[in-house]
Amino acid sequence: MAVNAKKKQVWVGLIVSLLCLAGIFFLINPAEIMNAMKTADPRYSLLTLIGIMLFMLLRAVRWRILLNNEIPTTQIFHIQSIGYMLNFILPFRLGDVARAILIGNVPPVTISRGLSTMVIERLLDMLFFVILLPFTLSTVETLPTWMQSFTRLSGFISLTAVLLLIIAANQREWVMGVTTAVLNRIPFLNNDKWAQRVEDGLDGLLIFTRLRDGLIVGALSVLIWFPILFAYYNGMKAVGLHPSIPMTGFVVSAAAFAVAAPSSPGQVGVFHAGVIAALQLLGQPELPSAAFAFGYHALYFVLMMILGAIGFAATGTTMGNVIASTRQFMNKRGKNNES
Repeated sequence: MAVNAKKKQVWVGLIVSLLCLAGIFFLINPAEIMNAMKTADPRYSLLTLIGIMLFMLLRAVRWRILLNNEIPTTQIFHIQSIGYMLNFILPFRLGDVARAILIGNVPPVTISRGLSTMVIERLLDMLFFVILLPFTLSTVETLPTWMQSFTRLSGFISLTAVLLLIIAANQREWVMGVTTAVLNRIPFLNNDKWAQRVEDGLDGLLIFTRLRDGLIVGALSVLIWFPILFAYYNGMKAVGLHPSIPMTGFVVSAAAFAVAAPSSPGQVGVFHAGVIAALQLLGQPELPSAAFAFGYHALYFVLMMILGAIGFAATGTTMGNVIASTRQFMNKRGKNNES
């Protein structure tokens, strides 16, 4: 059942991506998009790449702090790069699972701790965009009702989840007591194994028990996105658009929400559609908007492939081994969840 469900999700993602691309290419000639990308100013494209690189470096620093500074930033950066590369290749953002497995093989970190930091990262990122979006709406005359509702809901969920994680981190004994009581009422589960999973997950929340480190992570969670704003701003300048800071922030936020939709690996289609739609809401011309969406995504893809390849070389592992380990972990986890 789980395997069939996964296959259906893969097909849904592929169909959504194809529909997005078909809609874009129906409205805008692909050859014209390619020509617009070829005429992009290489100086601004270089600045875009620099922005993305700084973004990756700051994410590695934040991840190191989330892991209690127990692993060097360089090692974390290489593992992170492998995960981002695999997100362009594997469905369901399994690159994130892959980097949790890789970091979990570096003592004293465990896979469960790695996975819990993935959750924290995702929530903090979403919370940032929910906070950023209202400051960008001065550039939009009319924001669709569904987007307003989705933003409010995402903000409420993200904030609630972060607060619950902070409470859980600081009330460890109570959480483990509740966990044990619940597991004792489910006889078909391996209570010791599941209790250990919860405890390992709580280890990944230790950052929320130290005020100083928690504040640093909070500050980094804002600072991380400034290089991406810089990258988007220069990417739009490269294709002849004239972005403002609020306009750039709105497009970045729209892209972040768009890639939450089902899609093929690498958010192909949904990213492009989200970015183009956001620029259309801002009254920008279609062709440069499409050229930016495809050009930025292409630059991001190339950089992740290069960084991922360097990461594999630096860690001494291979793509085949990492993918095999990730599939084995997911299959095992699926069986355990069913039992």
